[in-house]
Amino acid sequence: MGEKAEEKNKKTILKLVGRISIYEAVNVKEQLMLSLKDTEILEMETTEVTECDTSGIQLLCSAKKTADSEGKRIVYTMITWAIQEAMDKTGLPQEMIAHNGGEGCQS
Repeated sequence: MGEKAEEKNKKTILKLVGRISIYEAVNVKEQLMLSLKDTEILEMETTEVTECDTSGIQLLCSAKKTADSEGKRIVYTMITWAIQEAMDKTGLPQEMIAHNGGEGCQS
């Protein structure tokens, strides 16, 4: 689930906490879309994500697709092991969920 997004200039910081799975999909999607709404850059902090399944990866991919279509960027301060493990299982590269460029994905 997401915690309150913090806005700084044209960047919003969203801290995701706990599980990102099919059971939280509706809430996580809602938080992602609200956070993307009024920002140019969405910075995601995922160090406290404890579980992620393929539904969670699908949500993150969808958020990036939405950002792309609106000329926005999603970057991560760090990709937690739970998200990395789910991505490894699906075979998707990190570029599917985030934009890179100095402040992008880190393991």
